[in-house]
Amino acid sequence: MKFTALYLLLTHSLLSQGTIAIQDPSDPHRGRLSGVVLDERARPARGVTVKATPPGPIGAVLPHTQTDAKGRFALSGLLPGHTYVNAFNEEHFYPDASSNFWDGQGTAEVELPVGGEVSGIVLKLTPAGRLHVAAKNATDQAVIGQIGVRLERDGAPIRWMTSSKLGNWWLVPTAPILLCVEAEGFQAAWYGGDGSFGHSVPITLTPNRVFRAMVSLRPRNSATTDATCSSTRSR
Repeated sequence: MKFTALYLLLTHSLLSQGTIAIQDPSDPHRGRLSGVVLDERARPARGVTVKATPPGPIGAVLPHTQTDAKGRFALSGLLPGHTYVNAFNEEHFYPDASSNFWDGQGTAEVELPVGGEVSGIVLKLTPAGRLHVAAKNATDQAVIGQIGVRLERDGAPIRWMTSSKLGNWWLVPTAPILLCVEAEGFQAAWYGGDGSFGHSVPITLTPNRVFRAMVSLRPRNSATTDATCSSTRSR
């Protein structure tokens, strides 16, 4: 027990300094995990990415692999300790549900022993909906290219996700979601109504459904106060 505690303490200290690899199969003190991924019909899910998030600070690409034809996966050389394991394939509507924005589908928590293995892990996938988001200039109706998006669980403001990308689609839970969009040079606006948070309209998708949301943004000017999704939500 003393050796285990000392090894974990030293490992976490070195990891925080960036002097130890996050995954090292040659280290006999590292752990291994294995299991299977099942889809919503309890069938083996092939070609799904499985990722392990180890304890301690993260400053590298997380250990990951893909399931085989029978939905099986295995990872080795992992840091021992409390480890999160999650499976996803976003192209096929299975989300990376590693944040509290989700309900934990396709995820598991394990305690990985020093030099040991945790086997028999079962990860069950649940399909999400796909939300395509676009924005246009409220003045001339021109499409706005680069946007930032805030997705929030309706009635649960601490469960949110923000992102800015060019693809402009996100997987969302099959639960009411509030959407806010912002862009440089424009006032942030919530989906529905007049763009204010008070008149925002929740979006609810069913599994595997695609929904396209268009949000109009008003240009900022010298008489307009600077507003973001976070600041407009509190009003």
